[in-house]
Amino acid sequence: MGVAKNDSKSQKEYQKMFIDQASSAMAMVDNDMRYIAASRSWIKDYGLEGIEIIGRSHYEIFPEIGDDWKAMHKRCLNGATDICEETAFKRKNGSIQWIYWDVRPWFISEDKIGGILMHTGDITRRKEKELEKARIDDILEKTNEIARIGAWELNLITKVVYWNKITREIHEVSEDFIPVFDNGFNFFKEGESRDKLLNAFDNAEADGTHFNLELEIITAKGNVCWTRVIGRAEYSNGKPSRLFGIIQDIDKTKFAEQQLNKAHSELQAIFDSKSIMIVSTDKKGVIKRFNQGAEALLGYSAAEMVGKEKPRLYIGEEEIIKFRNDIAELNGRDPATFDHYVNFHKIELNDTREWTYYKKDGSPVYVISTITGIKNRDNENEGFIAISKDISEIKYVENELLKKNQLLNFAEQISMMASWKWDTVADKVKWSQNFYKILELDEDISDLNFDSYYRFVHPKDIKIVDQHFENVENDKKWESFTHRIITTSGKVKTIQLFGEVFTNEKGQIIEMIGTCQDVTEIKMEERKFRGLLESAPDAMVIVNDKGVIQLINKQSEKLFGYTPEELVDKPVEILIPARFYHKHSNHRNRFFHSPISREMGDGRELFALKKNGKEVPIQISLSPLHTEEGLLVSAAIRDITKQKLAEQKINDAKNNLELVAQTLSAQNKQLADFTHITSHNLRAPVANLNALLQIYDQSENEVDRIDIFSKFKIVVQHLTLTLNTLVDALKTKISDSGEDLEEINLADVLLDTKEILSGAILKSGVIIKSDFSKVSTIPYKRIYMESIFLNLVGNAIKYKSEDRLPEIRITTEIENEKTILKFHDNGLGIDLEQHGHKLFGLNKVFHRHPDAKGVGLFLTRTQIEAMGGVISASSKVNVGTTFTIHFK
Repeated sequence: MGVAKNDSKSQKEYQKMFIDQASSAMAMVDNDMRYIAASRSWIKDYGLEGIEIIGRSHYEIFPEIGDDWKAMHKRCLNGATDICEETAFKRKNGSIQWIYWDVRPWFISEDKIGGILMHTGDITRRKEKELEKARIDDILEKTNEIARIGAWELNLITKVVYWNKITREIHEVSEDFIPVFDNGFNFFKEGESRDKLLNAFDNAEADGTHFNLELEIITAKGNVCWTRVIGRAEYSNGKPSRLFGIIQDIDKTKFAEQQLNKAHSELQAIFDSKSIMIVSTDKKGVIKRFNQGAEALLGYSAAEMVGKEKPRLYIGEEEIIKFRNDIAELNGRDPATFDHYVNFHKIELNDTREWTYYKKDGSPVYVISTITGIKNRDNENEGFIAISKDISEIKYVENELLKKNQLLNFAEQISMMASWKWDTVADKVKWSQNFYKILELDEDISDLNFDSYYRFVHPKDIKIVDQHFENVENDKKWESFTHRIITTSGKVKTIQLFGEVFTNEKGQIIEMIGTCQDVTEIKMEERKFRGLLESAPDAMVIVNDKGVIQLINKQSEKLFGYTPEELVDKPVEILIPARFYHKHSNHRNRFFHSPISREMGDGRELFALKKNGKEVPIQISLSPLHTEEGLLVSAAIRDITKQKLAEQKINDAKNNLELVAQTLSAQNKQLADFTHITSHNLRAPVANLNALLQIYDQSENEVDRIDIFSKFKIVVQHLTLTLNTLVDALKTKISDSGEDLEEINLADVLLDTKEILSGAILKSGVIIKSDFSKVSTIPYKRIYMESIFLNLVGNAIKYKSEDRLPEIRITTEIENEKTILKFHDNGLGIDLEQHGHKLFGLNKVFHRHPDAKGVGLFLTRTQIEAMGGVISASSKVNVGTTFTIHFK
């Protein structure tokens, strides 16, 4: 038994050294998919430098592995062999890596599998050259479960024993099994294992000695299992009060040596593969191994090469010199005196590049080869190993592709177009040179995906792009569309994209190709014209010589009630009462015969027909518009209904002078209210901007600064929205005393409030909770509701307690068929006995705060009462305040 075990250990060391020094990516894992050995190429190919992987789960190292690969690993653990020429491996950072693999089981004995061997190669570079279709075959990473580790605990005072679920599983007892101090020891095999554990427990209880033991147990089902038991003592009042630790099932690792024996034969099978060329040399460069793949590729036999020749027999001298110089520079040596055979014993060598080999008959063959130093236990190189793959076919395709790309780039330069291609399965994007120029992007950036394009999309056009690709996904059809981009230099451009969609037999999109054109100047001219058109105070309708509508502005939509889609390309008679049809055609013909700007109607009353069938009196001015498509006529149409009714209104005003006076008085009061609302509601966003600026200045982390800077935009947008809303509301109050109610979504108002107060929220750390499940919407004036939320939430933050984390809770209720809205905080609170009578008074403040103005609660009560509601408050000093609003 001793000899067998030593042989097994020796075999294990041999296998591990072979894998560690293999120039290709090789790894060995056990049945739990834990690493036993991995080559340096494996570490390098998968970016694992500096990471200890031995003993760790393959799936822990590669969490991005999917269920399909795990299933393949499981098949191999059951005896299958899986060989893949190439596949894509999507890494957790979003990049795609292409690999090939040979995965097969290795055996502890002839009928017992110990794990799997994985031999992979990184062919990403080759795949990128191969028509950009694929990357490197995905690394095989399928694994079972993490090795079982259970917890245990012994209370030295009460002698109560605790086992967790895994510990019970290791002992093969039921979940309701209750361990006791004595029977816990009885599981350990009588003799050495039990004696060691009892002695360890005695020492731990006596002087706190920690222990780490490998012991055999006899499970409740009679099975023998090797375990690792680790324990330590916990002290209370200077005396050990508790022993605790872990127990791990290590039964499988005890048989690792036998598993490695079987692995050797599997590794030999990989070496004998005819699909790759493997050649190794000694420290003098003389070939030691020359596999069947090398014989097939070069035409030499192993007998001709092994022990007799050096690789320079089939490699050109120029390439050897370049390789030697590159290795010298990489290791800080002088290329003039460096010899990679003489000086290589301490250097790190792992080089992948393309080579031109020459067969025995003198014909060239193109390969991609990885050359690695073979190290001994002293970390000194004892030779080289080169793994090569024939890429002659790929080089031919690459050259053909280069020619076609040159022709395409030339064609694009002539046509001022750019082209693009998107492999939707691998998320791989290819752009032409002109596309790079449009984006002002460095052409050396080649690792592109959909996000590479998406990052250039103008923020305001993201919804347009999202909707377009959603339509493409649903319809499997590409419609031409236009959107804005921001180039690397910050220029805003407008591009127009045309495309074609390709699907597989299942109807799934696998690829899109198309063109891109910079239409910035065209769109600028269009926008200038559209801007002039939209800035016109009158309805503008542009018609061609056949009386067909070509373009309308927003004022036209408001006047006639039609959408642009309902009017464009329709006869202008759609806007004319039927009784004027017979005359209009003659008038139009006369204008196009003598196109001069003039008033239409010659003093006659003119009428237009709205979508709802109502006629309105109008004035029309006609102007000729010369375009590349011919002469158009621009008609400026003004609704003079108000002018017609002016006299009527004056007479009515005389008869209702007293009512008007009352109305003006009410409006003056409302104007005063709005003055307070404006100053108060604008103060919060401005204060929030100052808070954000302070946080921004104090932040040293660039990521935080970018995040805070993005909030400036939201606050400025809300500030602009508040200004516009207040101005519109003021206009409404001046022109119409009626209340314009709308269905207000309380969750949306709260979201807007959070965005406006984002700086104060960040600075204070306040937690805002809401529950609008009882009532989610209320018919109300939006400006009032937004002001109520802004004042009550802002006050809660402003008067937060410094002794606890601020929290605000906003809820709705139904009481006696009336809606109730509550704002509760845990802030400083208000002494209602002392200040309750003036709580909602103007300019009343109850705390010393630099921003306290005594306006917010006054405005809030004014707004609520104006809408027929009532607000009340309950509060306790240093506990918090609740404001309750009863709506009408």
